[in-house]
Amino acid sequence: MLAWEGGAGRGHVVTLARVARSLAGVVACDAALGWMTHADEIAPWCEKVFPGVRLPYDRAGRKARGAPPAATWAEWLLDCGFADGDRMAARVSWWLDTFARRQTSLLIGDYAPCALMAARIAGIRALAIGTGYAIPPQGLDSFPVFLPEYPEREADEADLTARLNAALGPLGLPRLERLPDIYRRSGELVRTLAMLDPYRGQRSAPYLPPVADYAGPAGPDGDYAFCYFSTTELAQPGLVEALATCGLPLRGFLPGAPEDVVARLAAAGMVIEPRPLPVAEIGRSARLLCNSGQHGMVCLGLAAGLPQVCLPQHLEQLYVARQAEAAGVARVIWPMATPADAVRDTLRAAWHDAGASRRASELARSLAPAFVHDDGAILRQAIASWL
Repeated sequence: MLAWEGGAGRGHVVTLARVARSLAGVVACDAALGWMTHADEIAPWCEKVFPGVRLPYDRAGRKARGAPPAATWAEWLLDCGFADGDRMAARVSWWLDTFARRQTSLLIGDYAPCALMAARIAGIRALAIGTGYAIPPQGLDSFPVFLPEYPEREADEADLTARLNAALGPLGLPRLERLPDIYRRSGELVRTLAMLDPYRGQRSAPYLPPVADYAGPAGPDGDYAFCYFSTTELAQPGLVEALATCGLPLRGFLPGAPEDVVARLAAAGMVIEPRPLPVAEIGRSARLLCNSGQHGMVCLGLAAGLPQVCLPQHLEQLYVARQAEAAGVARVIWPMATPADAVRDTLRAAWHDAGASRRASELARSLAPAFVHDDGAILRQAIASWL
């Protein structure tokens, strides 16, 4: 069973689709997805793909109560309803019923803490897959603060732990001693670079290649700024205005953009791609990447040796983008509601930054051993002992 519960980006489905493709002909896979938007990307390699437990992030509720930015993973859990015992019992019960109906023998979960807890109850082996940010090491006493400028904690981890024990203990979940125990599992498949992992130095298993298509370093003659915004980024008027008026040659894949925004950007000269562009084509045509700091897209840029402009939507993307910025290969625009003129100035400055282009090329050469053209064999080998 491939499970995805939280986060709304396409990358989660892509991650699980890589697993399903690698296991084709080896074992039958089901996929239970929190959102079905990109289900067609995993369906060819699965027996069944269906809606599963969804952990919608209550951003509006956080704003309404004047809460600070989410300092730790506990805040994310709080805003996904982990303090609601009835809701959590229903989520875990759904997984238990689904495991029984589908005769599940192995769970591989991306952003899927409810599925991990259900697997413990059912006695099913479970692997956590994803980026370093989303897979806390086992044995943590509490969730750490990742960004020093946002240290204010709102979630009470002891209270959340007690609520989960009360709600899920009757279903058979072994007692949680601390909140990070919800991520107990049989093993992990951490697909990232050490430079992007906030838990580097605390892993028990080696890193697997990031989920980023790889075609070697980019060519030297790119003539576009390639934009990838996959969810609600283009709801920001300042970003749309900056893209439409920056005067740079733009090319973009914008699957989450409203039709009127796509029409405006196309009228301003952006080449709009109807489907994901092959990474070799991005490398051949791009001189600059524009994204929201998504882990997969940042890794694609690091592998290709392309400088980047990142406009994070939340603190996980901000963390990833800041690591690229610290390496001298990205510029970060934060907060995302930055006025159009500042975004436009940053885009233009990045386009003309020869130093960043040189550093990106040098870093790509040093990171090349961490990337692969085809991750199928690596994934099969990593998962084989659990089948």
